[in-house]
Amino acid sequence: MVMIAGAASLFAQAPYCCTTKGAELTYTDYDGKGREAGTTVMVYKDVNVISDLDYDVLVETTVNAGGNVTSLESNMEVRNGNAVISMGQGTVDFTATDPELMQIPNKLAVGYKLPLGDIYVDLGGFRVKSTITENEVVAREELTTPAGTFKCYVVQQTSEGRVMGIKSETTLKVWYARGIGQVKTETYSKGELFSSSVLTSIKK
Repeated sequence: MVMIAGAASLFAQAPYCCTTKGAELTYTDYDGKGREAGTTVMVYKDVNVISDLDYDVLVETTVNAGGNVTSLESNMEVRNGNAVISMGQGTVDFTATDPELMQIPNKLAVGYKLPLGDIYVDLGGFRVKSTITENEVVAREELTTPAGTFKCYVVQQTSEGRVMGIKSETTLKVWYARGIGQVKTETYSKGELFSSSVLTSIKK
């Protein structure tokens, strides 16, 4: 019985996203040379708790890029502990050949292979296809930012696509922490750092 209870407790750990109603997560965004480029603020406006492993979350995201401010609301789902990535609603629509491409599993481990496949982005009638060619948990690290210290798994994802007939390859590294989600992201193009984002404030 003790072993069963312990296993259940382990499985019911917090998902790799925030599920705290009213929480406000602020990220500072940087360009490839480390210069501050803006901020992204995510406010978790409403959380519907279905069970220990199932939530419906309403998120308001506000991006301030050089004084240009845009806001949108999106719905994020957690099912059986797996967090479905919230990509927004409105003029931008995301679809994937494999629904698991849009999820962060509740259980991660170094060397764990995540799904490969195609993601389509529709921008007001303009459609862009991105093919995920590599998707793996590459490290487990303790990361300290102005918002605190977090135990993270690092997911590295490489994708290929074409924009206006020009082939591109992008590598994304994301540091995920339980109960928070993304703590840090780095985007690389042609092997060079293109942009990054770091969690700098948490209000609950």
